[in-house]
Amino acid sequence: MTSSEHILSEGQILHEKWEILSFLAEGGKGEVYLARQINLDRHVALKVMSREFLRSLEGRDEEYESELQRFRREVRVMARIRHPNVLQVYDLGQVEVDGVSLDYIVMEYVPGPTLRRGMPEEGFQQEERALAEWLRHSFFPVLHGLEAVHHQGVVHRDMKPENVLIDGEIPKIADFGLAGGHNLENITRSFHMMGTPPYMPEEQFLDLATTDGRTDVYALGKILYEAIEGRMTPERNKPFETVHLSPPTTPMFRDLDRVVRNATAKDRSQRTPSVKDLRTELTRILEEANYLEKASAFKRYKSRLILTAAVGGAAVLLLAGIFGTHLYTMDSSSGPQTSQEAREGMVPSRAFEFDFSSREPTRLPRLEEEGSPPKTIRGSDGMALRLVPGGEARIPQNDQQSPEEQTAELTVTVPDFYLDETKVTNHLYVEFLRNISDLVVRDNAVWRNGRVWLYLGEVREGYEPIRYRDGKFKLASEAVSKPVVRVTALGAMAYAKFHGRSIPTMAQWWRALQAGSAGQGLQERQSPESRHGMMMDEHMGGQEVPGRETDGGNAIRNVSATRANALGIHGLGGNVNEWTMAVTGEERIELHIHGGVGDLDQRESYLKRRSWEGFSNVGFRTAIELRSKN
Repeated sequence: MTSSEHILSEGQILHEKWEILSFLAEGGKGEVYLARQINLDRHVALKVMSREFLRSLEGRDEEYESELQRFRREVRVMARIRHPNVLQVYDLGQVEVDGVSLDYIVMEYVPGPTLRRGMPEEGFQQEERALAEWLRHSFFPVLHGLEAVHHQGVVHRDMKPENVLIDGEIPKIADFGLAGGHNLENITRSFHMMGTPPYMPEEQFLDLATTDGRTDVYALGKILYEAIEGRMTPERNKPFETVHLSPPTTPMFRDLDRVVRNATAKDRSQRTPSVKDLRTELTRILEEANYLEKASAFKRYKSRLILTAAVGGAAVLLLAGIFGTHLYTMDSSSGPQTSQEAREGMVPSRAFEFDFSSREPTRLPRLEEEGSPPKTIRGSDGMALRLVPGGEARIPQNDQQSPEEQTAELTVTVPDFYLDETKVTNHLYVEFLRNISDLVVRDNAVWRNGRVWLYLGEVREGYEPIRYRDGKFKLASEAVSKPVVRVTALGAMAYAKFHGRSIPTMAQWWRALQAGSAGQGLQERQSPESRHGMMMDEHMGGQEVPGRETDGGNAIRNVSATRANALGIHGLGGNVNEWTMAVTGEERIELHIHGGVGDLDQRESYLKRRSWEGFSNVGFRTAIELRSKN
């Protein structure tokens, strides 16, 4: 379906409240759009029933009415549940399209991946520590959210990894389209099987109206089974049946096998009676295996949420104090400067000062004297930033002339800092541009005060992520969650400054790469290509990710579709390259490209570039240093 065939169009405003920004996805029953709540200036997801789907039900009045009721009830169900691990819903309305009234739901917008992303294709198998970590940080929050759902007398009835969205590191249960329960009227549709077969118990197949909380327990048992054994295959896919683990090798996995069997018992009278009982049993198992302190696991989880929420009230600490209040002065008609220092990619720090202040700067958490900082904070742009622990960064030296010299390294001590979980997306960058009033678009580029921030036009053949039409920046639907590229170092620094952050220094970039390599280390004699390739994406979703971005718009992937390192940072050294900086002597800034994708010289560990250059395989992310109270 092309953008012209979408139900809603970019720029359309519904009921003077919701501005449609871009198309996100299409399902069997509807379409989902990224929208903006105008009065609160926040992003939301807007889901509208597909006219094609409704037309397919013409002449089947009972089924048509059932689907309308189910769509509207999803809103009422979600509106009743207020929990950090359940997706929030904001509104229900109707829009007139071609003489047909279509219902829409407005929900919390979560651009992150699903629970599936943290479940290895081959399963955790007998890896106790990795599984325990996943249970604590991913599965237990889902159990908490589902307990809150059941407390409201609601049964989800379609629990599966794809229906849990990950917001930063917080799982949120979504898609209540099949929800039922003793407080909800039944919606008859006995002539269709409703649910996802691998996660359905027998009673849901036989009579949807008789389901209760144990239906969701069965699905959770299947998810746990899948996390350990690996993704459902024809051999593992046993609808309606009890499942068990491969022969356990440790006491912990023997206990988990019992939990999986009980949770997926075919006879629901023999099944684990509630989600709370399932959580209690898993907690006991982790405590006995010394992966949880007794009676403290969920206090720590709650503390993490509180610390994350505290970000909004903390004081601003900028990574680099070099940013001030004026742009570097240069005649806009003269083009890029041609001095020796510009050709060498080294310019005075005053060149990167900007004459705007942050609208809502990113704030750091308040820390107690001996408190540990949260692993994730939320930036003012909505971006999740991951904590990178301080330590030594080993920076390979550039422009060496012999194989022996190529292995030279500069070791720099880096304080704790936060780094964006992903590269900045086209969507986030366009939102930033929309907040700057004095931009000029000419010569297929975005300028401010005579400096280029972003080059427009096709990035690859047939792929033009950002367009400027009728005085507005517009996004291609397929570009929303892909990294912004062809952004200059100035454009990247402007975005970072606007949100109270900076682009990372070279030392920070290498520290994040090395600290997140999970003990793999960087071999002294590795070539730069293999060093970077260590962090490249391998196989995601059954498709091999190319190591070099050389052809086709699809070569640039969605930021959350790249592999995360041990710190939870996606795409370091892969997908597209990244801008970094280094402050050299005499308060001059040197600009570099890092990443190892595309045209980086085999002999170089990074490329020195100029502030006005933009490339089709170079994006950026931002950082903020975590300074101590002293």
